[in-house]
Amino acid sequence: MKKLLFSSLLATSLLSSALMAKDYVLDKTHTDVGFKIKHLQISNVKGNFKDYDAAIDFDPATYEFKKFEAKVKVASVDTDNKSRDNHLLQDDFFKAKSHPEMTFVMKKYEKTGDNEGKMSGTLTIAGVSKDIVFDTEIGGIAKGKDGKEKVGFTLESEIKRSEFKFAPSTSNLTLGDEVKISVEVEANEK
Repeated sequence: MKKLLFSSLLATSLLSSALMAKDYVLDKTHTDVGFKIKHLQISNVKGNFKDYDAAIDFDPATYEFKKFEAKVKVASVDTDNKSRDNHLLQDDFFKAKSHPEMTFVMKKYEKTGDNEGKMSGTLTIAGVSKDIVFDTEIGGIAKGKDGKEKVGFTLESEIKRSEFKFAPSTSNLTLGDEVKISVEVEANEK
């Protein structure tokens, strides 16, 4: 009897938690998917992507993510230099013809503070998948003119391009191994 009661309480708890979470869609006018990498060990090259989408399931009551899955079109890379952007699409970098998208799929979200957490998941670039962790800061929740909720948050991580076999023939003296990823998101309740 105790097992049945515990199972029922657990199921009810999980169901009510799932009911609190809401689906959100990106507000692309107020979202940026960016990166930064060292060039010649003396300066940083910054860039971002212009074409992306995400499925977001967020619980505004607990400030926790239940789901975050993102897709980025690599052909939309923009480093403010068209020649460099075209080179990044080649097989020694993003392999855009055979791998037109980068993806991130959240596996777990762990709160570390009232509005902070660690989002763990799998990032796939040019056919190579690795588990990474994003430091997450939730900026807050506001009501839009339509009465629906908006949530804002920042995701930051650092990856090694060598682990993704990204530009393997390029020396670390020319192009740093560490790539900093910064994603600024504003999303609207569906």
